[in-house]
Amino acid sequence: MLGITRSRSTKKLSQVIVEQLIKKIQSGEFGVGERISTELELIESFEVSRSVIREAITELRSLGFVETRHGIGTFVKEKIIEQNFLLSNASLETIHDIVSLLELRISLESEAVFLASERRKKLHINKMQAALNDFESHISSNINDGTVKADYDFHIAIAEASENQYFVDFLKYLGEKIIPRARVKSIEQGPENREEYLKAVHRDHVNIYNAIIDQDGLLARQMMRAHLSKSIKKFKQ
Repeated sequence: MLGITRSRSTKKLSQVIVEQLIKKIQSGEFGVGERISTELELIESFEVSRSVIREAITELRSLGFVETRHGIGTFVKEKIIEQNFLLSNASLETIHDIVSLLELRISLESEAVFLASERRKKLHINKMQAALNDFESHISSNINDGTVKADYDFHIAIAEASENQYFVDFLKYLGEKIIPRARVKSIEQGPENREEYLKAVHRDHVNIYNAIIDQDGLLARQMMRAHLSKSIKKFKQ
């Protein structure tokens, strides 16, 4: 029985398991093309629940270490592509990590929105408007999953409007983890605070959208920077 020994840190159980399995793969304990331990074997070895093991396997797949063959098992991929930049869900476990990602987004999305203001077309505007409407419709909901997706869709629509595919590809690579409240629930401490916070986010989005409509790139850039900077300030608090 391996079990898991960890300090009272911010690491999740699934992250610890991911790190240990990666070490086994890199050391050759699980060879290329070889099936790793079954789900039941991993549950027994690490003494954790099925959901934790499944989360860890999902993370390993997203990192490119394994592939799952339905009805057969999970195997070490034939060729692991080395990446100079890799951001996994496990990489965003602390407020410092999330703030660092937001700082990266400021640089990236401030320029994307400037270009979007110059290059946007009707189809881009329609996508932004649809995302705004979707976000607003979920503000009063008891769960914020809907606003997370709508928030993400809005930022992707801006990247698409820049007509620079690298902006789109990078944001899509990051996925919904670019929306920090999807990972840190304590930012909303009650229904009233939650609704007030989401309304403020929506107002920021509308301001950015209006600047894009007016093709005012400088204002759009300023609004995007202010929007993301407010998130940084809130998380630091």
